Amino acid sequence: MNTRQSNNYGWEKPELMHQNLIMWHSRLSFIIKELDFLNSLLNEHVFSILESNLVIETESLIEKLNLLKTEVSNLLHQVNEQKNELQILFKDAKQGDGEWDCKHHHRKIMIKVHEFDSNYQAIKKNIFSVVKRAIRHKKQLKIDSNSGSQIGNS
Repeated sequence: MNTRQSNNYGWEKPELMHQNLIMWHSRLSFIIKELDFLNSLLNEHVFSILESNLVIETESLIEKLNLLKTEVSNLLHQVNEQKNELQILFKDAKQGDGEWDCKHHHRKIMIKVHEFDSNYQAIKKNIFSVVKRAIRHKKQLKIDSNSGSQIGNS
């Protein structure tokens, strides 16, 4: 019989794999809520963004948010499938290719989740930067208009 040997890393223990899946599910579920928040944040500051000439950058970020929402839904689906696969696999006493496939799939999901999280954090940082610049621009316009009216009143 030709069984594949798997390197025994610490995370390959069934309990740790299960904990990882629960943690990823929780994190991805939270990210879905954060994506909604970020989208509403951009919508709340739409006038400031328009005045600050940040429309093109904002449109790009909104597109990325929509792509992230699709990607996070796909990842959540994969995590749920992996949870089911893991439960079925480790309820059965027999091991072999099924175990190796499960661990390999787990490894692939781990990489995808980490890549997604890095990408998400970068986009989130960009969104906060755009909103911050838009608010600063709005405040600067208000300061300029107030100082201009005070000079005219003197």
